[in-house]
Amino acid sequence: MGTSKIVMLSGVYVILGFYTISFNRADETNFSNALNATSTAQAEQLAQTGVSLALAYMADNASLYSFSTRSLSTMGGTVAYASSRPASFSATQSEVRATGTFNGKQVVMTAVFHYYGGRWKVLRVYTETV
Repeated sequence: MGTSKIVMLSGVYVILGFYTISFNRADETNFSNALNATSTAQAEQLAQTGVSLALAYMADNASLYSFSTRSLSTMGGTVAYASSRPASFSATQSEVRATGTFNGKQVVMTAVFHYYGGRWKVLRVYTETV
């Protein structure tokens, strides 16, 4: 009778051990997925900040259609943005590329600006997760 209890309890402990290991793996996987998602979202927000900074920078000078890369570090991430006028664009348009990097994740936003009515306006924004 005593031997069967030991065998039964040993089996229960082995099963509980397997469940514990499975729960730990699931917890680690969920944490990793959450970290990746939040890092990508933060990088996207930083890229959006770059588009906004470019708009503010270009607003000070109406004839400014392009400028070299400007960058800054903030909130544990980096923002880099630059403007150019591709040959296929009209004389009143400009392209801004802003890159946000956070915790190893990188998002690039490409915005098309249009100068109309004495100010720059955003026509389109394309977002790409690298």
